Amino acid sequence: MLHHILRTGGVVFTLFVTYLAKPGSSLFSYHPTLMTVAFTGLMTEAIFMFSKYGLAGGRLHSAKITAHWLVLMLAAVAHGVGYVTIYYNKELNSKPHYTSWHGSLGLSTSVLFWLQLSVGIFVRYPKLLKSVMQGRTLKAIHGLFGMMTFGAAMITVALGLWSNWFQDKVPKLTLYSGVGLHILLMFIVCKKFLMKYAWEIL
Repeated sequence: MLHHILRTGGVVFTLFVTYLAKPGSSLFSYHPTLMTVAFTGLMTEAIFMFSKYGLAGGRLHSAKITAHWLVLMLAAVAHGVGYVTIYYNKELNSKPHYTSWHGSLGLSTSVLFWLQLSVGIFVRYPKLLKSVMQGRTLKAIHGLFGMMTFGAAMITVALGLWSNWFQDKVPKLTLYSGVGLHILLMFIVCKKFLMKYAWEIL
């Protein structure tokens, strides 16, 4: 039940940020919109795809894997465009890059995300590394690094909520609720991945 509530909360929060940002109103507006869509919306949906509350709930495991992969590809597109827009926006305004915790962790999260997507290719096509690593071990590594990536993404979004842009638009209760949502999502997913994969690594 908690998973269902948190997943729904992620969707609602994504729509709320999109409403606040009004994408198209400025170049910057695409950054909070697309990054929230990528991380809070699509990445969360891709992970919950394997639960009974996910979009592919009740379907074959192979269908869930395909849906997981497709949703993450959409997340990658949203993330890529969102990253380019904030970088270009800072360049246009002659502002320095990666000077805040949000920006620095955001860069690390972006690197982790694209590395994880690359590893995911080998998980989807395990024969590529069959002579080097067993499929189960590769899945476990993918799962644990996915946990790290998701955790970093949730913290990055939570830090973004402390920005002047967000605080100027919402009351404190909304701010704390948004932070709490992302922290809860992080802990729920991390606990799930640790219970499922940690023993295979150790």
